[in-house]
Amino acid sequence: MNNQTKNQTKTLQGIQRYYTRTVKGEFGNTYYIEPRETCPLYVLNSDDRFVVVSFDKDDNYIVVDDKRYYLNKYNSIKATDKIQQRVAVVDLDELQKSKAYPYSDRFSHRFTSSFESFDELRHLAMKQYETNGIPFVKQLAQYDEKTATCSYIYEPSFAQATDPVTAA
Repeated sequence: MNNQTKNQTKTLQGIQRYYTRTVKGEFGNTYYIEPRETCPLYVLNSDDRFVVVSFDKDDNYIVVDDKRYYLNKYNSIKATDKIQQRVAVVDLDELQKSKAYPYSDRFSHRFTSSFESFDELRHLAMKQYETNGIPFVKQLAQYDEKTATCSYIYEPSFAQATDPVTAA
């Protein structure tokens, strides 16, 4: 790795130091949200730090212990905003540092993600890690030329090969 790459990584903050979006398609909407090449081993070996969660496009937050934690560029990397049920890789250490806001059911939407505690989220992170190491997500764009529409499929690293998470 060259010094320029090392210096660029040092200037990044939050989850951006460890994860990146690697574009694979010609239109930029098929990609991986995966660990950076410069991600330190101690981070890659952390089994309870990173978790893949889904959330509602209208929320842009997840609920933990009846508090809203907004997903931002410091605590998460999100997949497409073109569909209602979105997916993000979340750094739980950074999320816990985020400001929490009160939550009420009146804020709830169809895909609002709610967890009892950070312990529940860390347990989920450990389950995802046990399946295939540090979690990542592959987003596949599928075009329907007859209707001229695009749909998306998420393939999380912890899913069975025959069981992709399909969204819209």
